[in-house]
Order: sequence, then C-alpha cells, then structure tokens
Amino acid sequence: MGRIDGAAAAAMLMALALVALGALTLMLGDFAAVWQPVPAAWPGRPVTPILSGLILLAAGGMVLVPRTRAWGAGLAAGFIALWVLGLHLPHALAKPLVWGSWNPVAESAAMATGAFVAMRQAQGRSARAAVYVMGACFVVFGISHFVYAKFTAAMVPAWLPARLQLAWLTGAIHCATGVALLIGFRRRWAAAIEAAMMAAFVLLVNGPRALAMPGNHVEAFGAPIALLLTSAALVLATSSAVAPRGADR
Repeated sequence: MGRIDGAAAAAMLMALALVALGALTLMLGDFAAVWQPVPAAWPGRPVTPILSGLILLAAGGMVLVPRTRAWGAGLAAGFIALWVLGLHLPHALAKPLVWGSWNPVAESAAMATGAFVAMRQAQGRSARAAVYVMGACFVVFGISHFVYAKFTAAMVPAWLPARLQLAWLTGAIHCATGVALLIGFRRRWAAAIEAAMMAAFVLLVNGPRALAMPGNHVEAFGAPIALLLTSAALVLATSSAVAPRGADR
C-alpha cells in the first residue's frame, strides 16, 4: 500500500463523517434538527430527509475516491452552505442579540468551509480566504462556551473533575485557535489543536452521549456532526491554506 498523506487522511475522515451523517439521516428519516432545522411546514418535509441523506451519502462516497474527491467535497460544501444561508442565517439576523442563534451559523459554516478547503486541496489550489471564515467560527464557538458555560459544563462527562473550569478552558482554546488563524500566527498548529480538541469531544462527549441515548435524535446526530467538525479543522490543518505565503507543501 502507498503512503497516505495528512491531507488524504483528513479527507477520508471527512468522507466517513459525511457517510455516517447521511446514513443516520436515512435510518431515522429525520433531519439533524439543530444543524438542519427544516420547518415543519416545509413542503414535502416527510420525504425530503431522504434527499438530504442521499446527498450526504453521495458526497461522502465521492470524497473517499481521489478522482472524485473535489466533486464530492464541493457537493458537501454547497449543500451545507444552504443550511447556513437558508436556515440559520435568517434566524440569527432576526435575533442578532441572542448569541445562541449564531452558534449554529458558525457550526454549519465551519463544516461547509472545511469541505470547500478539501475541494480546493483536491484541485491543487489553495483557499486562504477560508482560513478567516474558520477562524471566526472558532471564536464564536469559544464565546458560546463562556456565554453558556453551565450548559457546556453539563455536557462534560461526570467522571471528569472541574467541569465548569473545563468548559472555560475549552472556550479559551477555541478563541485562541480562532484568533491565531485570523492574525496569521502559527496557523497550522492552531488548526491542528482545534482538530485534536474536537476529536476529544467526539470520543469523550458526543460519541458516549449518542450511545447512551439512542432514541434521542439530537444526541444521535451530534456524534457525526462533531466528527464532521473535527474533519473540517483537520482538513484545514493539512492544507496549503495555512502554510506561510511562499512556502511549498
């Protein structure tokens, strides 16, 4: 077998997350409500989760194959961008002072941006503007940890000590990695640290909660969403977008 480089491994993780999200959407016959809050009055809502699941499955399958990776990542980026523009952003703009309305915008934007970076990387092109979008998203994540510290602390496994302090710590790391991306300080390290922390969330928080509450759709969808966010940060960390200008990859 040939050696798999970091960018390819990150793309494979993204493909796995997309396939898992698509398969879960089809299995449950439902949308990822927090991240894909399709209104109940939406025409054809009972059958449209099937379309969503098939799109996510197709995108993930194409990302797995190097030859079709750019097409699959582009499909994922465009589809998730629709969540931002059509579902989350109007709600956030209607209630701009409610911080909780901006976190779903940032989460979906981070996933879409990560897929966009994967597409550009597969095309042999950079996506430096995406660094600023991801940086802003990470800062939003961090501020949310402080604004909703008690809620965040409640998500921390009970066996870990100082749960509220851990919520503050993870919020500070989100903010630090985001600012580092925005100002151009150790961008590759910042994205890698963010990816590692999000991977810890998958292993310690989202994965166990999904297994413990299989009937809860929010928790079930939370695991592949967290994995997709992890892959988005990892894709950025392994991309040319975070390389110093003029540096070769």
